Amino acid sequence: MQRLVLVLILLPSAALAHPGDHHATGLLHLLVEPDHLAMIAAAVAVLGYLVYRWARS
Repeated sequence: MQRLVLVLILLPSAALAHPGDHHATGLLHLLVEPDHLAMIAAAVAVLGYLVYRWARS
């Protein structure tokens, strides 16, 4: 559990460190930038795996 908390604390800092053109702002920016979409997909995958493990126990 402590490792999960550590990972969740460190993930947002990695998402802030990317160069690029920011032509969109706000929620639209999160939905059109590939690096943000990858982070959203990773978070959904981890959450899905945790829910799957919880449902099987």
